[in-house]
Amino acid sequence: MNDLETKDVLLLNLRMLRELAVYLHRQHGWMIALADAVRERPEMKQALEQHAFYGQGPRPDQQITDNMIRNIDLLIQRLTGD
Repeated sequence: MNDLETKDVLLLNLRMLRELAVYLHRQHGWMIALADAVRERPEMKQALEQHAFYGQGPRPDQQITDNMIRNIDLLIQRLTGD
């Protein structure tokens, strides 16, 4: 694979990663909305809070997503020369 082909493959993968980051961020928002709705029902709230993945601690999700997309965009710009 020559340099141009490598660059094209990298660009394709970076663009897919960027789309995936945006999709995952939207999915994360949907899960928060679902969890909020579940918490409104006492019997479901208890089951949610007993789940192994519940309460894993705070995460700066918006910041993580923004940084990931910004870094991907920077790599795309460097590869395309824009």
